Amino acid sequence: MGHQSTTSTLGGGQAWLNWSISVLFVVFVFTLQTGYAITNVSVAQDLSLTMAQVGFVGTIYTFVFAITQLVSGSILDKIGTRWVLPIACLVVAAGAFLFANASGPKMLVFSNVLAAIGASFGFIGAGFTGGQWFSPLKYGFMFALVQLVASLSAIIGQSVLGVMIEQVEWFVLINGLAIIGVVIAIVMLFVLRDPQTEQAKYTWPGLRNFFHELFDSLSQVVSIRDTWLNALIGGATMGTMLGLGVIWGPRLLASGGMEQGASYFVSSLAWAGLAIGAPLFSWISDKVKSRVKPMIVACILQLLIIIIILSNPESGASTAAVLFFLFGVMAGASMLPFTIAAELVSPTLIGTSAALVNATQFVIGGFMMAIPGRVLDGTGVISRIREGTLSHLDAASSSATIVDYQWAISIMPVTLCIGLFLCFFLKETYPQS
Repeated sequence: MGHQSTTSTLGGGQAWLNWSISVLFVVFVFTLQTGYAITNVSVAQDLSLTMAQVGFVGTIYTFVFAITQLVSGSILDKIGTRWVLPIACLVVAAGAFLFANASGPKMLVFSNVLAAIGASFGFIGAGFTGGQWFSPLKYGFMFALVQLVASLSAIIGQSVLGVMIEQVEWFVLINGLAIIGVVIAIVMLFVLRDPQTEQAKYTWPGLRNFFHELFDSLSQVVSIRDTWLNALIGGATMGTMLGLGVIWGPRLLASGGMEQGASYFVSSLAWAGLAIGAPLFSWISDKVKSRVKPMIVACILQLLIIIIILSNPESGASTAAVLFFLFGVMAGASMLPFTIAAELVSPTLIGTSAALVNATQFVIGGFMMAIPGRVLDGTGVISRIREGTLSHLDAASSSATIVDYQWAISIMPVTLCIGLFLCFFLKETYPQS
């Protein structure tokens, strides 16, 4: 595969230009994800979906994303970003077009499969670009900056789309986002370049050998015990953030009597917290010269905050806003596993190691989005523990009570407890001087 690369100075203007273009792709992906959170009620009503189907459609995206993610990091390690990211962006846009014009759940699922395949290169691609164009010592911080921009885009997107959904049909919004995705892909084709690295020198070995190389890279990463511990910890912290921030936060607040628009705004503050928490914990980690200790503290506080949120769903908007914001700040520590992952492997496997972390985060995030829906529908194993207390509920969840939501979302603090427990078995990776 031919490459266009540049000899521009690492960390200079060309570096920031390439990083910024890559982050535009991330903004597009996160805005689409936010669009799903905003429009899922309207989609469910128009297409007559049940609560479980709403969760299932989102979960399909998440799990396909995670599976593809395992390969996307290795592809970036081998080929670089020059051609991979523009093609991935076009695939996401195609998925968005199909979603906007879906006539039933099957088409929604297929559109999510396409979007997930392309989106699996977004966050990792931007982080990988930062790793290529900046000093290795700044790798973790550049990932945190990607999360900062992504979180801010989620906040703005949730607020703007929340207003727009009252003015235009949901499919008009998604079609508009798809067009923006095509424009971003075209810009990347003309602007994005790889530096003079091993990826720039890569020659196509043939499809069979290429896949052999990908799985060899993946096998090297997964053979390290701490990569799994690290990924699961990141999955617990970010997965609960996704579950609460994307779907169940607004619904929990609405069940406590908060107006729908206000519930979307309050829950969006978790993303504001994440935007601050990601670079904050990267900075704290360097200051205390430890990756694990800040991770433990953040996990404890994130656990305590979600317990308070679940215990007080009828709290006022100002109190809820503070709690959701602080929850997001603590979830910012979920960026530390990317730094840890890079420090556990050789430089040629950084993309693969980061992909494993991101894949795990989205798998667990998928469970955090799907399990509450199954419980509320009365179709999951957990719901049966209550001996029929939860009956089948409609997609609009108008018959769900506060207690129903508390029970359904209780999987999140349990997951954080597991993540906290695993922290005590993770070895310290901070470079020793």
